[in-house]
Amino acid sequence: MSNSKFAQSPYAVFEDAAMPYLPDEALVHAPPPGRLEAARRRNERALMAIDGVEGVSLGQTAVGGEALVVYLRDSSVKRRVPLQVDGYPVETSITGQIDIQRW
Repeated sequence: MSNSKFAQSPYAVFEDAAMPYLPDEALVHAPPPGRLEAARRRNERALMAIDGVEGVSLGQTAVGGEALVVYLRDSSVKRRVPLQVDGYPVETSITGQIDIQRW
C-alpha cells in the first residue's frame, strides 16, 4: 500500500476493503496508560469467581489497544464475562481447564 493516496496510521487495520479502518473512537476514549495492571488487580478476584474462568492477564485488542484477557474453560462462559472492566475492553480466550501443578 505504499502508493496509496490514503493516510497511513500505525493504528490502522488493513483488510480487503476500499479504505483502512481507523479506530478513532477507541483512541479518544482510552483510559490513561499504566493503569491496566491496577484494574486487573482490583477485578481479578471477581472475574475468577465466575464459574469457568481459568485466568486473567494483560493483553491487547485486535487493534493494539490495552485490554484485560480472560481465559475461559469453554465458549459457554463468554456470555457471563463483562465486555469492559474499569473502562478497559475484555478479550476472551478459550483455553480449556487449566490445572496448576505444584513442584
